[in-house]
Amino acid sequence: MLQEEIFMLIGNISPQAKHYVYNSVKNVEVLYSIFTEQNKGVFIKVDNKDCCVFYASFLNEDNIEDILKIINNKTNESILNINLKEVCFNVYGNNPKIINLVRKLGFKLDIEGYYLEYVSKELPQLKNSNLTYKGFESSMLKEFIDLFDSAYYQLNIDNGWEINDYAKNEEQFHEKLNTLNKFNQVYSFWLNNELVGAYIIKENYIMDIVVNPIYQNKGYGSYILTHCIKDMKVTKSIDNIRLGIVKTNTGAKRLYERNGFVKISSYAEHTYR
Repeated sequence: MLQEEIFMLIGNISPQAKHYVYNSVKNVEVLYSIFTEQNKGVFIKVDNKDCCVFYASFLNEDNIEDILKIINNKTNESILNINLKEVCFNVYGNNPKIINLVRKLGFKLDIEGYYLEYVSKELPQLKNSNLTYKGFESSMLKEFIDLFDSAYYQLNIDNGWEINDYAKNEEQFHEKLNTLNKFNQVYSFWLNNELVGAYIIKENYIMDIVVNPIYQNKGYGSYILTHCIKDMKVTKSIDNIRLGIVKTNTGAKRLYERNGFVKISSYAEHTYR
């Protein structure tokens, strides 16, 4: 099987997975592959110094019982021979039978979701708004902490994650925001003296777009997203704008799809316990 075909299939999991495999190609072991008219797929192991990562990506799960047996046997065999390493298993999100097997093998779900890419050929137009935008200043730290913790509160509850993480890590968040501001990678949006929302970017990725819950469903999210896209495309000349979103955040996924984004990959990431 050609390396390009491996990269394509791993790219269905996530762009980051494809990048990791590409840069670790010397340590890639193909444990199973199939290329027929009915199915295309690959099961690989990347065994690096500090961690071992399994990847499984199959375009469909028809007649998959034999593949599940191979994944079961090869994974168990590898785990027995791995000492003092973190072991992870990343699966294409459209492979629920494989995901179910991985969890039965003792891997705990870390996160699952999607990556989306902006594909619209039309540059979005900013509508008139009563919002003003700024970067970040240290005097805004409390407002930023309250914004991010409140915007992510329900998402954290839904996924069993820690709440109030930004307040608990105030110093690190402050340092991060100062660095982002230095490189024009963070913008905040204000209604008079109230912080309505913000976004953070890194390279060609939108890392965060948050709106204060009391200002949601008023069009501010779409305005902030449009500002972000225009800033990345026009000001920073960035193409292939992407973002990641967790599976439970269905409202945000609808917002992005209404504004020119399409799903390019689907992932379920696990760590062995």
